[in-house]
Amino acid sequence: MNKLDFSISLREKGLASEDIKRKMKENGFEDSEIHYYLKKSDEIFLNQLIEYRRSRSRKNGNNGIKMIILILSLILLIGVFFDYATIGLLGLFIIWSLVGYSSFRK
Repeated sequence: MNKLDFSISLREKGLASEDIKRKMKENGFEDSEIHYYLKKSDEIFLNQLIEYRRSRSRKNGNNGIKMIILILSLILLIGVFFDYATIGLLGLFIIWSLVGYSSFRK
């Protein structure tokens, strides 16, 4: 494992900067190398973390469907208040069942 990979792996373990510096000194890094590799590993680790979050947010495409279902349930709820209680409550039950099903299915 090269020095940059070693410093990134320490960062991924969740160690603080002081702990990383101490481990790097134990492995024979010089002070100038420690500063350089610590900075580089921070940049690479943060870029990987940001890219992971972006790709994770792209997968979550059910939000549009949930919004449509919630709008329909609001319309049905308004229908309940205008004396269409049976149809409105039945529709709300069906729609909220769909929302619950899509929320737990991943």
